[in-house]
Amino acid sequence: MLTDTALRKWVPTKNQEINRCGDGLYVRGFTSGRKLFQIRIMIDGKRKWVDIGEYPTRTLAEAREAALTAKRLLKSGEVTASGIQAALIRGTKLTNIKDEATRPPSEDRSGIPTFSKSFREWYTLQLKANTWRHKASARFPIKAFELHAEKHIGNLRLDKITRPIIKKFMQPLFLSNPETALKLLGYMHTVFEGAYDNEFIDHNPCPRKESFTAIKRKINHSSSLHFERLPELFSWLLEAPFSEPVKTAMELAVLSAHRASVVANMRWDHLDEETGIWTIPEAPVGIQQGFMKSGNEFSMRIPAELFIKIIALPRKCDFVFSVDGKRPINAETLRRNFQRFDNITTHGFRNTFKTWCLHHEIDGFLADRYVDHSLKGLDKNYRRDDLFQKRAALAKRYWEYAHGLAQRSSKSIAQTAFSRRY
Repeated sequence: MLTDTALRKWVPTKNQEINRCGDGLYVRGFTSGRKLFQIRIMIDGKRKWVDIGEYPTRTLAEAREAALTAKRLLKSGEVTASGIQAALIRGTKLTNIKDEATRPPSEDRSGIPTFSKSFREWYTLQLKANTWRHKASARFPIKAFELHAEKHIGNLRLDKITRPIIKKFMQPLFLSNPETALKLLGYMHTVFEGAYDNEFIDHNPCPRKESFTAIKRKINHSSSLHFERLPELFSWLLEAPFSEPVKTAMELAVLSAHRASVVANMRWDHLDEETGIWTIPEAPVGIQQGFMKSGNEFSMRIPAELFIKIIALPRKCDFVFSVDGKRPINAETLRRNFQRFDNITTHGFRNTFKTWCLHHEIDGFLADRYVDHSLKGLDKNYRRDDLFQKRAALAKRYWEYAHGLAQRSSKSIAQTAFSRRY
């Protein structure tokens, strides 16, 4: 994109599409039509993108001049990379870029901190409070902030951030990645609420989610098996060329409707061989693999027929379902094996179970307790009984249905009645 005409006619075919516009200058395009000038400089040992301005508000000539000025100042050592970033974020005029770049980004005569400082303090506090139990969940807020917000408002004082500034960089994100945008908006809103409580600002400038236009995407639910095909699935599994630990784990995945990782990582010390009860302990801080998503302890009684198969497996390590005797089977193995039967997923068996409950007049609260779904509203406050005994009876009933025992029993009763009648 070396000419203004080429830049004006350019229609990005995908979000985050990048083109070079000269020495050290780039333009990032979005399918919404937005075009953003950027330079890439080393900051604290990492290469980071720094915005120069949006086209056509900032012309190609102005963007090139800003890029060259920044490059010259960095090469001469007159300013730091962080200073350049802060100056450009503040929208400094090119004639004053040196003075602005040499001013500390956190310089503040009123004692009001920058948004970056406030956000990182809030994030550190959340980590200490174990707000996010899973490592990936804990990393997401800081990564989202650094990638999508820091370069826009990170070095701005809290009282200098306005609603239009936030709207300007958040609206494109709502069009390209609405899920991330919504979460990031929530984080920023919380930080501004804290600033309001500390009297750094007199109002929260964060727009509400209704202020943004977001792409309405079709929700792709996990592929599930219709409950009437469960006997067919178990008949197929009986002859499938899988090892016994894998087959047994697949049966448990269907019966319990637990996530694949929970089943695959079952441990011997989680089983009570006298009662047939499987207890999944409360998840340790920072670990979710093999534990319930809710993080709470969960117990269920496994039907005797399946429990006999489980305790008959070889005991070569701490994990029940192990092929090599050293480590648990991979949860992905369960997913791939079910795919060999049909286009289904292990997570989809939660839907299979809930649908079966609906067709067999099973109480909805009992069904939710069975799969450890989070309760809402009054249920969350008042319905605390985990219905263990009823869940145990339901597991046996579901097991019998899945193996076709309930159907055969019904046919047997019908045949007996027919023979007596005739």
